[in-house]
Amino acid sequence: MLSMATGLVVVGVYFLISGRDIALTISFIGTGALLFGLLISSSILLPKQRFRTDPRFRGEYLLRFSDNGVEFYTKEIESKVTWRVYKEALETKAFFLLSDGGAILTVVPKRAFANADDESRFRELLDRNI
Repeated sequence: MLSMATGLVVVGVYFLISGRDIALTISFIGTGALLFGLLISSSILLPKQRFRTDPRFRGEYLLRFSDNGVEFYTKEIESKVTWRVYKEALETKAFFLLSDGGAILTVVPKRAFANADDESRFRELLDRNI
């Protein structure tokens, strides 16, 4: 959708510069801008709002890691995910993000580790399995 929005805006700007039909120019730029807005809304704003309003995301949870995979426990959920599900692991200043490249994202806050050694062992586990 990003490439489509960009393409529409670029064509609209080309029409604007070349002095073509103003209605067509406005249509291309307007539609591209609308697609950009929808993209931002659906990928940035809505997930943030859902995270803030869904109580499941604010409760405590327990994650256990082993060479077999990740075990995830909350009041409502017990889940076991093998490492084969995950395609990449990203590290930020505050989190580890485990992703399947699609809909599954496991967020591991660094504050959950008791010390730097535990965090280092987790990194080694990721290196071995993802």
